[in-house]
Amino acid sequence: MKKHILFMGVVGLAALSTLAQAETKQPVAKWTCADFLAVDESFQPTAVGLGEAINKKGRVEDAVLDVDGIAKITPLVVTACKETPKESFVSKLKAEWDKVKKDV
Repeated sequence: MKKHILFMGVVGLAALSTLAQAETKQPVAKWTCADFLAVDESFQPTAVGLGEAINKKGRVEDAVLDVDGIAKITPLVVTACKETPKESFVSKLKAEWDKVKKDV
């Protein structure tokens, strides 16, 4: 049952990511921090979840989604991206996850 819920969450993220990408017209894997910051604030956690899925396997096929982690990391990614808007969103996301994991 949990796998089914996670799978539906990933499918939902993929669907919502197309809405979030409408303004940038490029895949999340190629976003800059400025592209991420241009996304509506309510969709930013979705973009973080999608970016995390890309980080793990290089493509969006991972069936496990860390919802609590996404809620925790999203404000950190927003802050880091505001400091360096021209850097890669996915690499900035990975760097922020590494910082959080190191603190734990």
